[in-house]
Amino acid sequence: MFRTLIICFSLSLASSYAVQAETSHDHHGDHHHEGTEDAPGISAPLTKTEPIATALKAGGEPVVADLLGVVCDFCATALNKTFGKREEVAAAYVDLDTKTLSLVMKPDMTLSDSEIERLVEKAGYRLAALRRGEDALKGAANASDAS
Repeated sequence: MFRTLIICFSLSLASSYAVQAETSHDHHGDHHHEGTEDAPGISAPLTKTEPIATALKAGGEPVVADLLGVVCDFCATALNKTFGKREEVAAAYVDLDTKTLSLVMKPDMTLSDSEIERLVEKAGYRLAALRRGEDALKGAANASDAS
């Protein structure tokens, strides 16, 4: 378990460093690493799990956060715990394939964009984009329809 934790942490640090190094060199016109960044190229819609579907049926607001630095199950568990503890959150799920955090807020409750970003950063990750409502359900306009 400890070895897995160390490997996951090392991958997360390496991934974060690579993204920082790439963005710090973008102004030089060097695009040799284009497409290798940690963020998904296509913004995925809300990941549907049973708890998320139940929370949506109860009238909760869907929110999808595109994440940077999320590379393993330990990362997902950390974010799920962080958001699962929040009173405002009815359901949370981190999808490692799409590098997204899917949230459904409890009816008549919400977390501001800045609070979501603060919580993501406090957990050790970065927020690339945030979508709410219909935008969260459909994904970004450039997303391919997988259904």
